[in-house]
Formats: sequence, C-alpha cells, structure tokens
Amino acid sequence: MVDGTKRKQVYEVLLMPIKCEKHCGFDNDRKIIISKQGSCIQSTETYWPEYRDKNTGEPFRYPFIADCDMSDLACGFYEILYKEILQKMIVDKNGNLENKNYAGDTMTSVSKLPGLRDKYHCLANFWLLPMEIGRTSKNDWTKTSKKYDVQDFMDRFLSLLKGNFDVYKSLYPTYFKNKGMDTFEHFVESHYLRGVYVDEKYNVIEFSNHIDNISTSKMLFGAMKCRAKNISESKYVNELWDYFNKWGLCK
Repeated sequence: MVDGTKRKQVYEVLLMPIKCEKHCGFDNDRKIIISKQGSCIQSTETYWPEYRDKNTGEPFRYPFIADCDMSDLACGFYEILYKEILQKMIVDKNGNLENKNYAGDTMTSVSKLPGLRDKYHCLANFWLLPMEIGRTSKNDWTKTSKKYDVQDFMDRFLSLLKGNFDVYKSLYPTYFKNKGMDTFEHFVESHYLRGVYVDEKYNVIEFSNHIDNISTSKMLFGAMKCRAKNISESKYVNELWDYFNKWGLCK
C-alpha cells in the first residue's frame, strides 16, 4: 500500500517549476546536479546533440540552450514513467538521444498564454514523443494541417492524431508498435491524459478556438494538476518518490 503522504509529495514535485541552467559536460568531472531551490527545482542537462561537419567530418555542437523537458530531472522521470516501452536510457554518454523515437517534449507551451510562463516548465507538462513530432519541424504534416492548424495546442494535436492514427503508426512504427501506444485509447492511458485533455470516453476536450490568457491559462494549469494527480495515483508512484527523494525533492 502506498502512503498517502508519498502520493501528495509526488504530486507536488510534478507541478514544481524547473530551471535548467547548467550543462554537466562530458569530461571525467561530469556530474548531474538536481536540487530544490525555494519553490523551484534546478537541474543540469546532459542532452546536447553532437553533429558532424559536412566538409571535415569533425564533431561539433551548437551553442547550448537549456531545455527543461530534456533536463536530467526530466529524463529520469521519463525512464520511470515509460520504462515498459523504453529499451535504453533517454540520453547516451555523449549527450545524444539513444533513440530518436523517444524524446522529451512539452505538452502546453506559452507562446500565446503568458499566464502560464512561470508554471509550464514542470514534469506534469512533459511527455515522451518521437523527435520529429515534438522537437523538430522536419515532418510538417505532424505540426500543421489545413484542418487542424495545430500551433502546439494539445486539443488540436490530439484531434489530428486520433483522426489519423494509422498514418502516425506508419510514420513512426517503432513508437506506435508498443502495446501501450498501439491505439489512441492506449496512447491516452500511457500518457495519463484521461480527464486531462481527453474525457472518460476518449473524446478530445476542445479549448483552443476561444483563447483567453486568464481563463485558458487557468484551465490548462488545471489540466496539468489533473495529470499530476493521475501520475501520483499510478503504479509508478513509489519509484517516482524514491527518485525524487534521492535528489532531496521530497522526504
């Protein structure tokens, strides 16, 4: 039986804003640091993709920009919550993704909702998607369509996914072949989205056609709280508590 105090503490950590400001490097002194700083969590980030120069073949990296949904804290979170579909860690020893089908991403951004600016960088707002869907614009079909015009709104993305699920399965078979992702209903359950962005009958909850900074921000933060509650009531709550406790985020 899970202690109610543990569930509450996990819930609180899932909603705590994350700041990611320092890279941990790749030398022998590399060290992951995660700590609670007031009402926020500060984390290093190992993710820093390496590329090859087309002319010289030499490795290089673009200037580092902190990205909270790929912070070390977030990657450890994914490795617990999605352990049944992952074969390896999220990031390898050189800072690259182990598998581009599994990359951290932010569900709801603040491009049109500044009321969420201090709240949206939290684990309850992060999930794991194929890199092309969440972190690049390589496949524009996954980002926009004439019908849905996604613009990073969760209801539009989920409607696009639900209406074209077989297409997504053909585009990203490694991700969607997993038992937990092979139907829209399984996808919803694996991401703890029921009651969050999808109702009990798996209908997408529409909100983005009438955006108001105050009311929409309040509604979407409520969605994040609902997902935090779902996760804190999941079978992973003990592992999450142990992980957060390891870094002093809960006691």
